[in-house]
Amino acid sequence: MKKKRARLKSADLFLEPDFPLTVRRHLNHGSSRTLHSHEFHELVIIFEGTGRHVTDEEEYGIEAGDVFLIRGDTAHGYAETRGVHLVNILFAPKRLRLPLGELRDVPGYHVLFHLEPRLRRQHRFQSKLHLAVEELAQLSTYTTDLETELSRTRPGYRFIARTLLMQILGFLSRCYSQTHVSEARTMVCLGEVLSYLERNYAEAISLARLAREARMSQSTLVRTFRQAVGTSPIDYLIRLRIEKASALLRRGDVRVGEAALGAGFSDSNYFSRLFRKATGMSPRQYRARYLAGDGVSVPGAAGKTALGLDLAGDKL
Repeated sequence: MKKKRARLKSADLFLEPDFPLTVRRHLNHGSSRTLHSHEFHELVIIFEGTGRHVTDEEEYGIEAGDVFLIRGDTAHGYAETRGVHLVNILFAPKRLRLPLGELRDVPGYHVLFHLEPRLRRQHRFQSKLHLAVEELAQLSTYTTDLETELSRTRPGYRFIARTLLMQILGFLSRCYSQTHVSEARTMVCLGEVLSYLERNYAEAISLARLAREARMSQSTLVRTFRQAVGTSPIDYLIRLRIEKASALLRRGDVRVGEAALGAGFSDSNYFSRLFRKATGMSPRQYRARYLAGDGVSVPGAAGKTALGLDLAGDKL
């Protein structure tokens, strides 16, 4: 039977519409069978207690040290809570203009914000991030600093609050990269592959090299990668290279051949064919329309993976 739902609106939670960031602390979170979804992302940090995390379809145990992301369209709630002290960081990354693309070389970023939410049901929540006591204490300091900054609203608070949020996201991404939770290791290995591609997209990359990076056989990597990301590693690399080349083209002073080479394509004709297939226009047409202010989309945004992963970079 479908559970009761509520929809939380940004206007009801964020004091300033153009600054969608707030911290909600619940010292003794109660139970409710009414689920809620929202127009933004919710980063959940469990500091104390135990309970059940409830979705439309399933329930999972939670305990102190658990950290997980709830994407906007996911309806959820809590049941059987016992002494649950949790903090929710509510934010809309794109509207905050967070430079999350700069975290793409950290394996744990891909896991925390893309892979684990995507595979949560399949893994029955066993791959979620679980912090050690020392890590949880450090995170407590960071969240308190963010909470204080937002509550005081002193001059410059937006700048500092964004910085503190980025510190939290970077810290959690690093923690996930180093997790010892066995159920999460496969996803971390995939995160390492994604980060390797981000760092080395312009180099010659073989499936054998990616398999070594993932510590898997080639067949296992292809199967696991496709299940998690929605495409093959090589197709993902091609999309990534097209997105990087498009960024060079948007500068206006880079030739098509130079953009192709800079993104890892050794043959500019091959690059142009792939670019047209991805965008519906040639690289020259794309550059001209962008510079003319025609509002062309960034390649990659239209070709999202099954994760909803935007290769243009700053969306969660």
